[in-house]
Parts: sequence; structure tokens; C-alpha cells
Amino acid sequence: MSAWKEWDGTDKRRLVMTVLAVLCGLASGTNYVYSAYAPQLATQLHLSSTQINLIGTAGNLGVYLTGPLWGKIVDTRGQRIPLLVGGILVLIGYAYVHGCYTLAIPIRSHPGEPEPASPLGLLLLCIAMFFTGCGGSAGLTAAVNAVAKSFSDKTRASMTGAVLAGFGLSAFTFSTAGHLVSGGDAGGLLLLLSLGTGVPLIVGSFVVKPYPPTNEKEYEPLGEEAEDLIDDVDVIDPISGEAYPGSRTASLELHRSRSPAPRGRHVAHASRSTSPSPSQKHARSSSISPLHLSHSPMDLACSVDFWLLFIILSLLCGTGLMYINNAGTVALALGRDGQLEYDLKKISAWQAKQVATISVWNCLGRILGGMASDFCKTRYHIQRIWFLPVVAIGFVTSQVAAMDTVEVRHLWLVSTLLGLAYGSLFNVLPMLVLEWFGMVNFGQNWGWTAIAPVIGGNVFNLLFGRIYDSNTIGRIGAPGVDVAGEIVRSFRRSGGISDDAKHDCLIGAGCYATAFKVSTLGCCIAFGLSVLAGFRRERRNKVRQTESHG
Repeated sequence: MSAWKEWDGTDKRRLVMTVLAVLCGLASGTNYVYSAYAPQLATQLHLSSTQINLIGTAGNLGVYLTGPLWGKIVDTRGQRIPLLVGGILVLIGYAYVHGCYTLAIPIRSHPGEPEPASPLGLLLLCIAMFFTGCGGSAGLTAAVNAVAKSFSDKTRASMTGAVLAGFGLSAFTFSTAGHLVSGGDAGGLLLLLSLGTGVPLIVGSFVVKPYPPTNEKEYEPLGEEAEDLIDDVDVIDPISGEAYPGSRTASLELHRSRSPAPRGRHVAHASRSTSPSPSQKHARSSSISPLHLSHSPMDLACSVDFWLLFIILSLLCGTGLMYINNAGTVALALGRDGQLEYDLKKISAWQAKQVATISVWNCLGRILGGMASDFCKTRYHIQRIWFLPVVAIGFVTSQVAAMDTVEVRHLWLVSTLLGLAYGSLFNVLPMLVLEWFGMVNFGQNWGWTAIAPVIGGNVFNLLFGRIYDSNTIGRIGAPGVDVAGEIVRSFRRSGGISDDAKHDCLIGAGCYATAFKVSTLGCCIAFGLSVLAGFRRERRNKVRQTESHG
């Protein structure tokens, strides 16, 4: 309490803003809860695995495809518009999906008849899920941007990790609350999502905004000596590796605007003939602060480092989204023990457990990943890029575990490993984009980087859906023999199944095993690329240090 009284008004507002930003992150990650209600949605609406994956992919598209747009708006107009619009979009999107689930909104030309969903009905359902993704993207972009600009380099990853942790914990929070409120019924969960996601974003639109640090130990305003030093140095561009003259005008503008400058980090190569001071030597060998970098999205398009991060994110995030969106389907395939009839309540409990496990470890991965990378970078000067291969190994391990899991009671291990790796990925990648390409256009740059999961998510999700559908009752059997039809007709006569049982798969892990083999290969490729990216940065730093001492 005494510490609170000692804080000035800006510190108090920064704390309140951070708490609201975490709540906005919590409301923005509801696309991860999709696998908790997707199997029930598929059963209720008689949709195939490919169709249900298509709907889930629409939500992912909304999250990642609109990132550059929200980033541009946040960088130029602030947080209010994205948060307000995002809150409205998630409310409308989930309300529509809830209406479809309760059959209040038909998706077939002739409701009640056993016919495929109409293209228009399926399209509108995809658009609704796209809206939920758009709203989540807006909320997360605004919240992370505000927090990243409110803390120094020493604590930035940890604090943004808290917001990202809220994003990752969203699935656990809403799936648990939905299970308590509605007993595992997807309709109750969808209603909760509709009402519980929009309010934090709308309220946050009036509170969440940056409060830049003005009195951090590792930062100091630029004084006359620093300005003279910058006037006589060449700064090494971290993307091209080329030197360019320092600018007195730029340093004076930074000084007048009171933008914090990392002590000694703005210099990479001095051109004075006089012997440099020890402080100047330290300045030369230090990395350039993100505050002094302003690479635009166009600069990123010409950067090999950017494309390495883009491909790595596409492969790893695509793998993560494949499992996150289909964890409920995997639990169903393993939990039904090859039986056409199953205990819906029991299977729903297994599905909710996987969603909760992924969410909790996703959250912990974002927190622990940020703390570990901050600590190792500050204490041991280990570059943050070297955490990326570790994350890739985590993904590989999770996919190998998925291939070896044949009982639903052991599926928690896969969910734990995948959640931890996925959460860590989304702490490391944004910080790398910020450190390599600067703070000024961070919202736009991360938005363009975050398009990568659109590619990976689409490919891996549709791959899973096609492989699963190829092993369903409607697809297996000898050519020319309607085995599925005979099974369906026999069970229909006894009243045991619905008209759409051809979409069920009864062979356990064999329903999807091939998909995990492909994803394992993709994660191995991502590991190799992340190691390559690390060596590229190390080599660049050595060149920079050599030139600074030359």
C-alpha cells in the first residue's frame, strides 16, 4: 500500500493499463477454445471433419490475416479503434455461431432434412468465425503494442509475456467456465463466448494506451556528449550489415521528445581518429536499441532474416494450430474405443481436459519463455534467437508423442508439450521482430510476420481434415462394396445413430496418424532454419564488433 502511495500518476495508470491489457489478451484468445465445441458443432450441424476444419481455419484467418491492418491502425491511430471494433466483432461472430448451433439460424436450404449444408450457410458460418478471429487479433495487437511501449528493454519481454499469457489462458478460462455453467454443452459455451469476450475489449478501448518509461536505469536522455558522439559515428544496420552516418538531427529530436535511449547502444562504429573512451568502446560493441530502428514492412520484404522467421513461424504455428483445432477430434477418436456409440458426457470431459491443458501450458510458456529469455539475455548476454531452436525441439517432441499416443488418458502429455512450445513461440517471435526491426513500426511489422500462420494453419488443418475424412465410415471398405451404407442402415434400423454417421472414424489413432508424421517433418525443418538464423545473427554481431574496434 505504501509503495502505491509513492508511485506517481503515470506509474499508477501504467499498472491499471497493464491489468486491463491482460484482460484484453484473455478475451482475445478464444479461437483456441474452438476444439472444445467443434465436435459438438459438427454433430449438431452434420458437418464433415474437412468442413469443421474449414470453419476453424476461417477463425485462424481472421486472427492472422488482419494483423497488418490492426498493426497499421495501432501505430498511426492508437489502441481505441481496434479494441472497440474488435469487441463488437467477437460479440457478433459468436452470437451467429450460437444461433447456428441452436438451429435458430439454418445452414441448409431445407432445415430438418438430411442434406449437405448449403454453400451460403457454410460461408456465413465461416464469416462469423472470421469475425471472431478479427476481433481477437485487434485486441491482442492493441494490448501487446501498448505494453511493449510502456516498459524498458529489461522487462519488456516479461510484461508482454503477461499479456500473451492471458491470450493463451483464454481457452482454459472459457472452456472451464462453460463446463461449469452449461455442463459441457456447446450452446452454453458459445453464449458465454458471445457475451464474455466483447465487454473487456470495449472497456479496454477507453483505458489501454502506452505510458512510455521515462526514468529507467538502463535508459537515459541523450545529452550533448552523446549527441556529439552520434554526429561522428557510423551506425551498423542490423538487417543489411552496412554502415550509415549517424544523424545529429535525429538524436536532437529524440532528446526533445524525451524518448529513452539505451545507454551506449546507439553506436556501432566510431570514425574519430582520437582514442575512444571506455564508454565509447562499450557503445560500439553493443546492439542497437529497438528505439533507434524504424524498418518499415517494405524493408522486411528485402530481409533474409525476416523470411527465415516467417517460414519458421509458418511451420511451427501451423503444427500448433493443427493440434489445437483438432484436439477435440483426437480425443473423440481415441476415447470412443472403436465404437459407433459413445458417452457424450465422458468424451466432452476428455475434450475439455485437452483444451484446458493446452491453454494452461500455453499461458505458462508465454510467461516462462519471456522470463527466461530476459534473464539469459541480461545476465549471460545470450541472444534471444537461440531460444527459437529450443522451442522447435519442443514442437518436434510433442509431435512424436502424438504419434505414440494410442489411449486418450495419455493425451494430456501431448497437450502439455504442445501448449508449452506454442506459448514459448509466441513470446520469442514478437521480441525478435521488435529487436531486429525496431519499435517504431512494430505493430505493422509483427502484423505482417503473423500472416505466416495463415499459410501453415491452412495447410496443416486441411491436411488433418482430409486424412481424417479418408478414414471415416463413409470412405473405408473395398471398392464397389457399400460397407458404410450397410453399417449405417443396420444401426439406423435400431435407432442407434444419426443419418450422418458416415463422418465418424472408428480406427483410433489411425484416423489421423499420417498428419502428425507430416507435421513432425515440418518441425524438423523449422529447427534447422532456426539454427541457421542464430548463426547468421552471431556472424553479423562479430562483423559489427570487428568494425567497431577497427
